[in-house]
Amino acid sequence: MNDYLFQAAISNACTALVLALLALVAGALVRRPHLSYLLWLLVFVKLVTPPLFQIPVPGLVADSAVPASRPGESSSPQPLADYELALSGSHRSEPPLLTESGRSFQELWLQAKPLLTGLWILGSGLVMGWSLFRVIRFNWLLRTSSRPAPATMQAAAQRLASRMELEWLPEIWLTSARISPLVWWVGGKVQVVIPQVLLDELDEDCWQWVLAHELAHVRRRDYLVRWLEWFAVACFWWNPVVWWAQRNLRASEELCCDGMVLSRLKPNCHRYADAILKTLETLVCPSFRPPAMASEINSGGILERRVVMIMSGNVLKENSRLLKTCLLGFALCVFP
Repeated sequence: MNDYLFQAAISNACTALVLALLALVAGALVRRPHLSYLLWLLVFVKLVTPPLFQIPVPGLVADSAVPASRPGESSSPQPLADYELALSGSHRSEPPLLTESGRSFQELWLQAKPLLTGLWILGSGLVMGWSLFRVIRFNWLLRTSSRPAPATMQAAAQRLASRMELEWLPEIWLTSARISPLVWWVGGKVQVVIPQVLLDELDEDCWQWVLAHELAHVRRRDYLVRWLEWFAVACFWWNPVVWWAQRNLRASEELCCDGMVLSRLKPNCHRYADAILKTLETLVCPSFRPPAMASEINSGGILERRVVMIMSGNVLKENSRLLKTCLLGFALCVFP
């Protein structure tokens, strides 16, 4: 069982690396954040699904190459079996013999396998336990420091959601905690949390675009992707591709949300960029860092690229139906 888990993990890690490189090349050449986002999302889906094929790894299959003889059985060939094989004209293929280096690697693997398994399970348990503790603590913080948004913000959210073709309106909350605007979901209703300090220091023309950006996260169901990220990171915390893909996925996600606001609501580019910058400037020193399940307004660490895209006025093209069909066919070839 341990051999299968390691074999599946290594095979999925190699496949995920190929998908990540493909997403990186597509993002650099095509410069379509919607396409890059889907490709980075495929990396996470591939990590948590069974492998489509197994990459042979020395030491993981070497112990099954030579069948072990049972106690009391002779290792000498059976005369009758050889005579029948000679009459039928077939030949028995002998299993490959392990070299001295192969036997050494296999012995080393058998000794290290329990330790590696224990480290893997311990690391995953620590990541899951610590992240869930942060989720519980952050959720308690929101419950104790938040209240429903005032009527003016609720009306603005309803108006923006209608223009963005959002079929249902999430709960809009104001919090006294000094945190970044975010979308929060731990089951039940989706919540959009806006810090009170933004209403105190920014005018309505600024905070409504911040609210629109968070509604774009809700429209794209990014709060569900957060939990997929969490599960992949907890299971494969030792794989650097996971952390690399997480950063690039969120970067592409922020560009897609900005593009949705620009294309659906058509705000003034300078005002929208100014609202994002003023928000980040106001909350440059947050009092509490949200856990990984939160969809923040400043995720990805590509603020300069976002501002350049917004100020250029170029509306990002969403993926066409043909491109989505091709991606679906590609995913069916990659996934089991």
